[in-house]
Amino acid sequence: MRRLSVVQAGFSLIELLIALTLGAVVLLSVERLLPQIWLQTTAIEQRQLARAEAYRLILQLEKAIRRAGFCNGDNCKGIAMEIRDGGKCLLLRWDDNANGQWEGIAHPQSDYFGYRHRDNLLESARGVGDCRLGHWSRLNQPSQVQIIDFSARQVGARVEVELTIKAGKYTLRRKHIVNRENS
Repeated sequence: MRRLSVVQAGFSLIELLIALTLGAVVLLSVERLLPQIWLQTTAIEQRQLARAEAYRLILQLEKAIRRAGFCNGDNCKGIAMEIRDGGKCLLLRWDDNANGQWEGIAHPQSDYFGYRHRDNLLESARGVGDCRLGHWSRLNQPSQVQIIDFSARQVGARVEVELTIKAGKYTLRRKHIVNRENS
């Protein structure tokens, strides 16, 4: 009969030391790249957040400006849109419930709306006829995104809206032109 021989093979001590050294070099390289990747990822997130917030706020303002002046009848009296405080405040009126009149400031379903810039916030309110009075609600979360500047100005039948938004170290400026539909 023939005997089967079993040969055991493995890594030598030198091969094992070389493999450990190469692994350590790779891990040290990754350790140095990780903070840079983290900073780049944070910058991309801040840029995306600022862009998304600018898009959302501009769409909200555009919708309100387009609605300004709407009346489902002939009893709407007054000015449909006012730009005050050097463009930092926008006061609008429209027939929100389509009853043919603009409900006054004190009415629970008031048709008077306002948008203003204050303390790195863009704020909105219903039932306001003045930029300093009333109960205003913030439209942005200042811990994530600050509104550095907001301005509105009327050019004929158009309204130019400018926003400057900051998220982290990233600052974004957007200018948008809205055609008024109910002048």
